[in-house]
Amino acid sequence: MNDLQIDYFMAVATNSSFTKTSEELFVSQPAISKQIALLERELGVKLFIRNNRRTELTEAGKRYFDFFSRYKTEMGNIKHEVSELDGITAQTITIGILEGWDFASWLTNAIKKYRDSHGYVDILINYVGAKEVSTLLLTDEIDIAISLKNTFDTFAEIESRNILETRKKLVYNKQNILAMKENLSPADFANEKFFAPWSIMDDTVTKSINMYMQPYGIRPNIQFVNNFESMINCVRYNLGVAICDEFTGYLNDKNLESIDLQEKEFICAGMIKNSTNDEVRELYDLILSCSADS
Repeated sequence: MNDLQIDYFMAVATNSSFTKTSEELFVSQPAISKQIALLERELGVKLFIRNNRRTELTEAGKRYFDFFSRYKTEMGNIKHEVSELDGITAQTITIGILEGWDFASWLTNAIKKYRDSHGYVDILINYVGAKEVSTLLLTDEIDIAISLKNTFDTFAEIESRNILETRKKLVYNKQNILAMKENLSPADFANEKFFAPWSIMDDTVTKSINMYMQPYGIRPNIQFVNNFESMINCVRYNLGVAICDEFTGYLNDKNLESIDLQEKEFICAGMIKNSTNDEVRELYDLILSCSADS
């Protein structure tokens, strides 16, 4: 058993998909399957049940997922504690942000305040897809995540706090034939294709988009693409519309217009619940504070 096998196991369990995990980690699906098969052989149990739509944990798999989650947290904690035995040691904190968002107006201030007193800590920003966020937190690829509230809700290992409320927007091209209509309403886009940024069709995404458009009597025709940038570019090329929110950086694009929807959502900051890494905790608290002041 090794950490690579554990990371693959946790990623597949989080994604409920070998295919999605393969895309996420840039590793071939057979390679992931082989490592998990070796892990199952060593543990002497079947970890997953596979069917046509999803990959689900067995009862044994659920117990090992809980155990490995605790193991990853404790390993991170002990590494941090040991590194402090010889005094201050340089480290890197990685913040994962849901792709498309622009928080420069307040996050830059939080980072500056932190670096003023923690100059020995490097900070990196990685933009990631919504399906990746929890996986990357659980496998220690990122230390702090900023994403939609529902990203974290199902994981007991992750603590999260609401930091911002955001209104959903329907984004369309300025050359769309509907753009010239007076008193334009979301209901006017009933016949448009709605693009969404996930390469694997996800019931949660479909339900969310349907919920956003339900007040306008629309059941959207949803087309999934590989990522957020692909979604936005489909709108930029006037191939259809998309649903974003007010913190989406692309709203300033000269080719795009947007219209407010009724729906609002919470944006959260999250980190591993039982982490004893004081530096990560302090930056997390600063993010909470600075976002509240924005």
